[in-house]
Amino acid sequence: MTTPTPDANGNIPPGYYQAEGDPPGLVRQWDGTQWVGGPIPPPSSTAAPAPGIGLPATNAASIGVRIGAVLIDGLILFILIIAFTIPFAETTSTTDDGFEFSTTNGAGGYIAMLGYLALTVFLVSTKGGSPGKLALGLRVTELDGTGPPAYGPSTLRVVPWALTIVPFLGVLVWLGVAIAGTIMIANDDQRRSVSDRIGNTLVIRK
Repeated sequence: MTTPTPDANGNIPPGYYQAEGDPPGLVRQWDGTQWVGGPIPPPSSTAAPAPGIGLPATNAASIGVRIGAVLIDGLILFILIIAFTIPFAETTSTTDDGFEFSTTNGAGGYIAMLGYLALTVFLVSTKGGSPGKLALGLRVTELDGTGPPAYGPSTLRVVPWALTIVPFLGVLVWLGVAIAGTIMIANDDQRRSVSDRIGNTLVIRK
């Protein structure tokens, strides 16, 4: 319950410690690499842990279900992009000398994606999940297990996916986020992805 001290190898073991600047008598959880959550009263050895603190993998959403939720969200987004792109996909213009030419307009797809991201932020903040997560019984919560998260963390969660809109680099960004998120989820007891770490959130089973 004191300020963490590195071991002989320079590592700080997981546990509850007094963090610099925190009020006296309160501690934070150190997961071995970073602080998790805010200051709380020291947990007793017999008391039940605070919601979300040290959340075991058995209570966190599995990687398979997380991927399934992403696929559902991706399918919905794909349908919306097609629906919004077709009306604006191609326009024909005529020059003063009667020459006709066609131009492709991808604005509909961008509108669909931004709209879906905005919907996701709204649903995560009010219902606790995107359409895909809600369909599979998952919930996004604050890091302490209470939730759903406020609009700020919910918006931060979609920032990596919003970057995929960037022309030419979007596909690379998408692949990078997907691969990094899968690796993080597979190697983290709390199954926290890139979005969870940026938004300081958890995804748990209902």
